[in-house]
Amino acid sequence: MSFLKKLDKNFEFFCLAVLLAIMTVLSFANVVMRYCFRAPIYWSDEVCCYCLALSAFFCLPASIRYRSAIRVDTLTSVLPRSVQKVLQIVCDVIMIVFLCICVKGGLDVAANASKIAQKSPALQIPVSALYLVMTFCFLLAIVRSVQVIWLSLKKEEK
Repeated sequence: MSFLKKLDKNFEFFCLAVLLAIMTVLSFANVVMRYCFRAPIYWSDEVCCYCLALSAFFCLPASIRYRSAIRVDTLTSVLPRSVQKVLQIVCDVIMIVFLCICVKGGLDVAANASKIAQKSPALQIPVSALYLVMTFCFLLAIVRSVQVIWLSLKKEEK
């Protein structure tokens, strides 16, 4: 399997694994430092909070890519297969439009945070960088939605 195929298949999972590892190591280190050495790592809670929030955003493109997002399919399950596929594509297109709106909102929020030079409380990192990662996840979700539509159309041809 080529590197690009592995990256396509596992990018979000790799990011999620890294975020989880950071949260685990920092939380454990903070507990040890706090209770054994009475010197807590003050910024570790902030990093863990940001890692948790970003992991939620990386779950979005992963759930789209693997069709594991929560859906209400009571109505569509009684329809014929061909109608189900058409409705699926319509829903995917609506999702892409919604994600485009989210990208625009994310860029606006990042620009506002950058304009006022908003920084995180403990680490003093620009908050706009976190908003840009969130926006990147929305862009990746758009790519994954287009990919899912393409794969479903390609599968129909066969």
